[in-house]
Amino acid sequence: MKQFFEQLFNAPTEKESADSHQHQIQLITATLLIEISKADFSQDTNEIQRINVLLKNHFQLSQAEAISLTELAQEHSDQLTSLQHLTRELNETISQQDKVEVIELMWQVVYADGEKDRYEEHLMRKVADLLYVAHSDFIKARHKAEI
Repeated sequence: MKQFFEQLFNAPTEKESADSHQHQIQLITATLLIEISKADFSQDTNEIQRINVLLKNHFQLSQAEAISLTELAQEHSDQLTSLQHLTRELNETISQQDKVEVIELMWQVVYADGEKDRYEEHLMRKVADLLYVAHSDFIKARHKAEI
């Protein structure tokens, strides 16, 4: 009986659960952006600055929140062994349009340093496939980022 009441009073509210879910989506997206910035084996400051701006604008965060999220994603990325659990979470929780937007954000990070590396291209294709993003949407997202 005591356990029941402890669980009842310690259970997260719907708002807390929704906030936690949103934070998880933000962290996964930020981690994918960090991963693509490291795909060419050099992570430059332009890419990190671009990630901060993209996260700030996409999720309507303050500058401090975006920087904090980027730092947390960097730590998360350093511990990462596979992208599949990240993409599975996105597949289960966000819309197809939102997945295309994640691909668009990733392409913007690819072009932040002014060039597209073959390793970046490979990782982009891999993530797009794992997110079940259509090839036509993949190409449109790339062209949008090239502009």
